[in-house]
Amino acid sequence: MDAVDIQNFSERDKYVILLMDEMHIKEDVVYDKHTGAITGFTNLGEVESHLFAFEKSVEQEGELGEASLANSMFVFLVKGLFTNLEFPYAQFPCIALSGDQMYDPLWEAVGRLELCGLKVLAFTCDGLAANRRFSWLHDSAATPSSMVHKVTNPYADDGRYLYFFSDPPHLVKTVRNCWASNSRHLWCNGKDISWSHLVNLYYKNRSKISAGLALVQKLKYEHIHLSSYSKMRVDLAAQVLSSSVANALRLTGNNDVIETANFVEMFNIFFDCVNVSSLSAGKLKRNAFKSPYRSSEDYRL
Repeated sequence: MDAVDIQNFSERDKYVILLMDEMHIKEDVVYDKHTGAITGFTNLGEVESHLFAFEKSVEQEGELGEASLANSMFVFLVKGLFTNLEFPYAQFPCIALSGDQMYDPLWEAVGRLELCGLKVLAFTCDGLAANRRFSWLHDSAATPSSMVHKVTNPYADDGRYLYFFSDPPHLVKTVRNCWASNSRHLWCNGKDISWSHLVNLYYKNRSKISAGLALVQKLKYEHIHLSSYSKMRVDLAAQVLSSSVANALRLTGNNDVIETANFVEMFNIFFDCVNVSSLSAGKLKRNAFKSPYRSSEDYRL
């Protein structure tokens, strides 16, 4: 996408969101025969790399300047709000990136995108501690229990805000993983919100599959017995936190599973609210929760 195309955009089509995510990669060094460069070491830009090396040397009492192999990749993706514009903007090999180290690269990206004529309206990321720390840096009074959801964009000529959003698929996975964790005890109105209720539903459901009477067709072994890989799959989390599971719990369980069913239904509604890419999705899918929200006093909230 070159500058000429962007200048031909309407004002509405220039709005974009900057998505950021950190992905784990295998530690290794690769030689590029075309450029002669060796890749695989951490590289957050000249200043940030020097600061990172100094920080590691202080922690490990080692020699300053020792190169470290990256074990994760920090990636920026630009996505248009009202267009199909979508492209990876930058990537940085790193090790356990902190919120302080994210600050300069992210704001430099915003400045460059604004200079190209795009209008960055929001950051979207998952709920990692480093990402929360990044948002807190924009408010000196912020605490770990508070939330910073917007900041004035210093590169915008119209003084607009730049908003911080948590990525809904990551939030849904986090909810499911916390629910399935043995180290957490959830309850509401004196009744447990228990993963065992879902396990019992699975075994009841499995016994009826051969007769064609299964209540939840998509509920499989991999939904119940989570591995390190299945915990990363959004589809499995969304299928567990669904209205079909909530209805099946109410139909097959006793009064003890009521709050578990309410919990599942609540997050099914939440995902319907935020998992929308079209203003007409509510009508097309006959789901009122996917229709636009235009007021903070909307009855669906």
